[in-house]
Amino acid sequence: MFIGNAKAFILLWFCCSKQILSWSPVPLRTSELLVYRFKQGIVNEQARDRHNYKISQATFQLSATSVNSRQEVSSPISFNAIKGVNALVVGGSGRVGGSVVVQLVKRGAAKVTVGGTSRDSFEKSLKRWIALWPDIFPTTTIIDFVALNREDSSTVAQVLQSPIKYDIVIHTAGPFQGKVKTTNGVLEACVQQNVPYIDVCDDYCTAMAAKSNYANKTNVPCIVSTGCWPGVSSLMAKQLVDLHLKQNQNNSPSDLTMKYSFFTAGSGGAGSTLLVATFLILSEKALAIRNGRRIEIPAMQEYDQVNFGTVVGDKDVAHLNLLETASIFDNLGVANIETKFGTAPSFWNTLLGLMAKLPSDLLANEPLMTKLALFSLPLVRIVDYFAGATNAMRCDVYVTDNPEINSMALYAHENLEPCVGECVVAFCAALLAGGVKPGIWFPEEAIEAGEDAAAVLKLSSVGAHTTQASGSSPCVSTASVWGIQSAYSTAN
Repeated sequence: MFIGNAKAFILLWFCCSKQILSWSPVPLRTSELLVYRFKQGIVNEQARDRHNYKISQATFQLSATSVNSRQEVSSPISFNAIKGVNALVVGGSGRVGGSVVVQLVKRGAAKVTVGGTSRDSFEKSLKRWIALWPDIFPTTTIIDFVALNREDSSTVAQVLQSPIKYDIVIHTAGPFQGKVKTTNGVLEACVQQNVPYIDVCDDYCTAMAAKSNYANKTNVPCIVSTGCWPGVSSLMAKQLVDLHLKQNQNNSPSDLTMKYSFFTAGSGGAGSTLLVATFLILSEKALAIRNGRRIEIPAMQEYDQVNFGTVVGDKDVAHLNLLETASIFDNLGVANIETKFGTAPSFWNTLLGLMAKLPSDLLANEPLMTKLALFSLPLVRIVDYFAGATNAMRCDVYVTDNPEINSMALYAHENLEPCVGECVVAFCAALLAGGVKPGIWFPEEAIEAGEDAAAVLKLSSVGAHTTQASGSSPCVSTASVWGIQSAYSTAN
């Protein structure tokens, strides 16, 4: 049975590969044609200039043609909290981890240690960072490597007990999909050694296991499931719900419906680890909340078209089992929630939909999915070259019985790789600024709505070309949600 399914799977992938190789890219939006320098690096400065924004090491400054001003919020959360810190980035040699390392260096960290299993991988990544960002890496003295096993707390604890006093540990190797039964040695060591912790976990059950196992044992603040989505997406939701309830005091969260839409062009420049996580998630039905009840919906089957602003435009999205559905329901109490995802070119959506119809035990076979990810990576890179790496997310909230009372928040970035680093480091700033109490929290639990959430969202948007919020009430604005005076791009 399994052999037959595997053969069918390989045949499906072969057919789709032929479609990829025979595909002639049609003219796409400028934002989707931007590609990495040096094979999937950061978008070049000329591309950024076309969108009228630029990044400096200290601050993000918008040109006068892009935005009139940025509102200052009174929250103590800022990038100043990063200056002079010692950070351990577990998995820092990967695409996600590397983007975090770069952002920490840009924001003035004193020491960044990359923890992993392979010094060779670290050396290759270091050369890539220096090639891509020579102005950020005039010297490499603040970056080093240490060997550790992220599933063995003793190896992580040895690093934390070294002469370097680490102010924060950032776990960028997940824990990703399907790791609920795997020991999180990084978190365990941080709890034991009293070092603040942040991760990019994308699996709700894995995150809940961490909370269950360690929440009552920690004396330091820990935030799980940060990044762009989940992470920034969770704070977008919290801001919209908070503003709605303040304006409509007769409503409760149970009166609301929330619709999440996510888009990533191509693979977003993902490495094999993230591709594996994507394949594994297709083995699951998509969770949705209807009238306070959990229901399951087939993944990547029925598509809706969603507008992601004037730069990204309209994109097709379909149900996918993403962490926000469960976490927002549990922590904010919204009674109707769904999460949808789409990619481009369109045949990627078709491929994901076909894969989702395969037997779940086949898709949940991590060793097989790892082999598939490594096999498919060259083809993925070819498509990524043309499709770009745009990342966008939109959160819509409305009164279930009266949809005319509504609000929306939107975020879009030219390149998923730096986007993730910017978002993760924004949460690091919140934690290091003292804005998070001891415990293990989801982002929407860790950060207070209002000025603190706006401060984190503002930091996370330093490289975004689109940040917007609007609604039927004037209290919902880009300023009130994002801490930014004006939007860069608008959505329908």
